[in-house]
Amino acid sequence: MSWAFLRREWGAVTFVLTVIVGLIVVPLALYFEHLTPNAVVVPNVPTTSSPRASGVHTSPTPSPSPSAKPTASPSKKP
Repeated sequence: MSWAFLRREWGAVTFVLTVIVGLIVVPLALYFEHLTPNAVVVPNVPTTSSPRASGVHTSPTPSPSPSAKPTASPSKKP
């Protein structure tokens, strides 16, 4: 590789180097994270669902709107 190529394609080279570093770091992190002999703790979450929690939204029934009553306007007498 020449320096001209690296200067022109620095974004692509940086991306490739980042992917290579990630391929090394992520498995190592997962390996060292699971070395502890402790059991996995699962939180006790109730499994009941409510309409709000399940994403089902019921719209309230619309209340009837009051009908518009004609108002008497004073008429001008000539």
